[in-house]
Amino acid sequence: MIADRRASWVILGLLALAPAVATDALAAEAAPVAVGEAAEAEGDPADPFLDTAVAELDRLWESLSTADEPAHWLALGFVDRHVVDVEATHGSASAISERHYRLGDVDMRVGTPELDNTHKIRDAGWFSEEIRVSIDVPLTDDRPLALRNAIWLSADETYRSAVRRLIKVRTNDAVKVEREDQSADFSAAPVIVDVDRGEALEVDAEAWRDIVRAASAVFLEYPDVYDSNVSMHAQDDLHTFISSDGTRIQVRRHRLRVSLYGNTIADDGMSLNAYDYIDATTPDGLPDEAGVIAMAHTVAQKITDLRAAPLVDPYVGPAILRGRAAAVFFHEIMGHRIEGHRQKDEDEGQTLTRKVGEEILPTFISVYDDPTRARWSERDLNGHYRYDDEGVAAERVSIVDKGVLQGFLTSRSPIAGHDRSNGHGRRQPGSAVVARQGNLVVEAHETVSYDALRDQLLDELEVQDKPFGLIFDDISGGFTFTGRSTPNSYAVKPVTVWRVHRDGRPDELVRGVDLIGTPLITFSRIVGASDEIQVFNGSCGAESGWVPVSAIAPDLLVDEVEVQRTEKGNDRPPLLEPPGILHTEGT
Repeated sequence: MIADRRASWVILGLLALAPAVATDALAAEAAPVAVGEAAEAEGDPADPFLDTAVAELDRLWESLSTADEPAHWLALGFVDRHVVDVEATHGSASAISERHYRLGDVDMRVGTPELDNTHKIRDAGWFSEEIRVSIDVPLTDDRPLALRNAIWLSADETYRSAVRRLIKVRTNDAVKVEREDQSADFSAAPVIVDVDRGEALEVDAEAWRDIVRAASAVFLEYPDVYDSNVSMHAQDDLHTFISSDGTRIQVRRHRLRVSLYGNTIADDGMSLNAYDYIDATTPDGLPDEAGVIAMAHTVAQKITDLRAAPLVDPYVGPAILRGRAAAVFFHEIMGHRIEGHRQKDEDEGQTLTRKVGEEILPTFISVYDDPTRARWSERDLNGHYRYDDEGVAAERVSIVDKGVLQGFLTSRSPIAGHDRSNGHGRRQPGSAVVARQGNLVVEAHETVSYDALRDQLLDELEVQDKPFGLIFDDISGGFTFTGRSTPNSYAVKPVTVWRVHRDGRPDELVRGVDLIGTPLITFSRIVGASDEIQVFNGSCGAESGWVPVSAIAPDLLVDEVEVQRTEKGNDRPPLLEPPGILHTEGT
């Protein structure tokens, strides 16, 4: 999901928390399913796929680098993906879905590193975008000519498109005012050779089918839960990246997720959803059957409680953002504004572009992005990767040090003051690479216990003479606008929000609010942090598609937030009573 590029609408977490949906239903076997192909036997490093792709890249580069309009860089990226999906609803499981597909991309730079076909064409809208050509990759390696032919056809079409666009780039530069950022279009990077195909991921799909079936039956015990889903998704990706500068990379990544979802409709027509999920890189990192059933009870009870919770009117006042809410909060209000390409694009709001060296956060807050980190405490991190999608090693990047802005996340497209990539060029297969977040970490240097932070919230209520404050306990996602043609704002979508009364009454669960605001004002309103840290794993959608991300943050006290009423439907709840607990033995 992405709107007009000038609006730069980026969304976090909306897909990340939805249950995996199986498509191609195949019969399951009792034995564990090998999600990926097995690695080559020890002592036999031959890889016909890699050898064939390298041979064709070398052949193409010999011609393209000496053409009348020469290419100055050529890269091929592939993902060999095996997926197993198992899901259930209302105590009944669907067939196990197993899928295998290969995705391929051609990245070509025509012109010179200083000015090439990827240069922004101003005032041209979507019609200026370069045509993306994917490679129709064969699923087997026993026909090398088929792979070479697929690469050749895609590269030929990509080159033609790049030459046409380069002509438009030169013309656009000739008739427009001088650009504010005069940095080049491409930067060199160290050559990397790292071929490690790893081991295939194996999951016991039949066992998981029984687990999700049992957990989904839990929701039938809660009559106010109208719809629900429990799923297990296992994904084995073998990433291959080769380029004309000699980089040769093959790395494998495993991703597993157990997710649960419940839905109801309140009496006023508001649709209410609750989620829970666990991400892991090995099957051992997922919960057992008792753990998934416990998660189902938690989600079902949360839905039941939300349905009875009162609405909150629009409000301005102090609030605590618990760790996951604070993590998404920072991903939206800061994370997208420190992505490199937004500093160079004059259609962007460029909120932070000229603030390097200035204090933009309280001095007790630091922020960095570290894709090299695979785990935080006991949690696997979605945003971990070894190399980005331009063949550059991932790096830890300091964004804010004790309140002072240090720099930005960059790809191989330089920006003023940052002439090299720091390993954050990312994309979903089929999209062009831009600078994106990986693992965004918010660090507080001065902390108190959560109970003390809550006492500080009560103190703020006294100072501001407010009857209540809010605690944002859980989050489903959010979005932000970063462009100049729209208000530079954000919205975060809470799941559970608590009203904290100044007069000492018990905290009260409420519903129907979105956290909104503008970034620079919000930055200045953070006044405290706790010593408890939480992780948000999700998927973020922006110009280069959906990429896995993580955000890590402590609980934060903000002395002034603004909330608005969330979107509401008008349909009544079901007119008929549910059938009650169903016995689904044997389904």
